[in-house]
Amino acid sequence: MRNSQQIRSLKAPRERLPGGSRRWIRASMDWLVAEFGRDVLQRPIALPADMIPVAYDGSRAAATELCGRVDGRMDLRPGQCGLSFELECVRRPRGATVKEQSGRWLRGTEQNLIQLAPTLPNDPVALIAIYAHEVGHELLLGSGRITLTTRPDHESLTDLITVFYGLGIFTANAAYERRPRPNGRGKQPLARGYLREAALSEALAYYAMLRGERHPEWERHLDAPVRRGMRNHLAVLHR
Repeated sequence: MRNSQQIRSLKAPRERLPGGSRRWIRASMDWLVAEFGRDVLQRPIALPADMIPVAYDGSRAAATELCGRVDGRMDLRPGQCGLSFELECVRRPRGATVKEQSGRWLRGTEQNLIQLAPTLPNDPVALIAIYAHEVGHELLLGSGRITLTTRPDHESLTDLITVFYGLGIFTANAAYERRPRPNGRGKQPLARGYLREAALSEALAYYAMLRGERHPEWERHLDAPVRRGMRNHLAVLHR
């Protein structure tokens, strides 16, 4: 029972969303549309085959090129942010679960910097999700569109902007997984991001509705729990 409760908590939003998840997602997505334009919303969603080359080998060079593809999707100018894979991967075991910091956006004097953990290139889906989140910081905080004071929910909003820019499949699929324990005995849950699976299912449903998609073909690329949740929320939205 305790493990089931822990897993459910890892799939729920990491932070309290003002007004509840449904109201927050709709208001925040509508704000993104108003701020960045409806044309961004209507772009083709990014699929794994579109983003990850068949010959992707997990090298730093391949990972840097993959991050460049994310830059293109999210309208980041070439060289707008520096990129480093030197972030120490901080793992925080909490009972039967693991939380880790794999990305960080830093404000610089001449150029802002995105730091990623050196292990991220081994997992291109997580790499895209985490890098897109950090690019979201650049688009929101770096541009001065929001501040930490005006949007205390900025981390959740930064997850949501990846959905708005069509990278939600990666954010959702990287939100929760089970990894082998260091001692080799079974697996332990790993949670990433702030919205997590539950809110991302709802966010993807609202994203699809805004795009006029009742049965989006791209849903087949989502992990099963997110796909089921999105279908349920989408059915409610269309009712």
